[in-house]
Amino acid sequence: MSKKIMMTLLASVCLLTSATAVTEYATLQTVQAATKGKVQVKGSKKVRLYTSKGKKTNYYVYAGRKYSYSKKGYIRIGKKKYSAYKLNANSYWILAKNVKTVKNTAPATNLYAQAAIRMPSGYTISALLDAYKGSPSPEFVKASMEGMEINNFSRIVAGESKDDDKMIDPDHLSANDKKELAEFSLRVINSAREQLGLRPWVYSKGTQKLADDVAKEYQDHGHSIKDNGHYVAGIVRACKKNGLNLDDNYVEDMAGFTINKKTMPMGEMKRDIYFGLKQMIFGFAGAGEAQRGDRNLYREWEHAGDIFNTQGSRHDGDYNYYGFSISRTGNIYSMHFISVPSFIVDSKEFNNRFRP
Repeated sequence: MSKKIMMTLLASVCLLTSATAVTEYATLQTVQAATKGKVQVKGSKKVRLYTSKGKKTNYYVYAGRKYSYSKKGYIRIGKKKYSAYKLNANSYWILAKNVKTVKNTAPATNLYAQAAIRMPSGYTISALLDAYKGSPSPEFVKASMEGMEINNFSRIVAGESKDDDKMIDPDHLSANDKKELAEFSLRVINSAREQLGLRPWVYSKGTQKLADDVAKEYQDHGHSIKDNGHYVAGIVRACKKNGLNLDDNYVEDMAGFTINKKTMPMGEMKRDIYFGLKQMIFGFAGAGEAQRGDRNLYREWEHAGDIFNTQGSRHDGDYNYYGFSISRTGNIYSMHFISVPSFIVDSKEFNNRFRP
């Protein structure tokens, strides 16, 4: 099997962390479920944002701009208590003295957002293949930057329905939660594949079991996305356990995030999945949304080649069988996007007893 189809890791760029230095807080483009109203920044200078515990962040908002907020309350900075607004995108706080409220009444029909990937003009299979081979055109990079900008589900608080408010433990997901996240991620992938004229990937119980076994290998042996490489030995063991005669990583793409809590809303988990997929599709090597305007961070399309079965081989245009799983090491959560190419499933050489 050609090594061209090996699914390589987008390691450090997919590890989302609150420590990322940024200069401007992203302006939201979609009405959010938790939105209470909007505030406009007063004065003529940028204003720093704070955490809920009153600690300074590296985020700022700029004079004259409007931002949605989800809550008005108080934060304590040192020994003093200040009135403040909780802004939506990253849940940071701005002091009330620095803003004025503005009218922002949205119709109820706009409370929730449906996650999908909208492919920009200029993102074509032929242009992707050139990028996959290491020669992205300026037009393709521009299209990828546009894709990161216009696909904003990962930048909003709104879920897809009220059900996304339910709390989940990503380290102990129920069978229903696992299936929901797998189907969510697959729908996002297929929304992009459809626009490129590609056959949809297919969720399968066999691939889901493989995904769960891969995640267990990572967790049992203390590996994560932070290790800057796939845990190939574990992936190979999981593949052989499931009847796939593979000697390297041909099935995994991976993204991840860090959290210092044991539970999170389902909608937050979906936003992390969405951002990881968006990074892979558009070749973005930044650590967070705030860096999406940096052209120099668009440089890795091997994942996109995997997701769109476009790698310059005779199997281009094929489809894969799919499953999704999560593993945890400390406060690092690795998301395993597992897909088995259909030609491997059909191969007597590589498929001993795997049943999708």
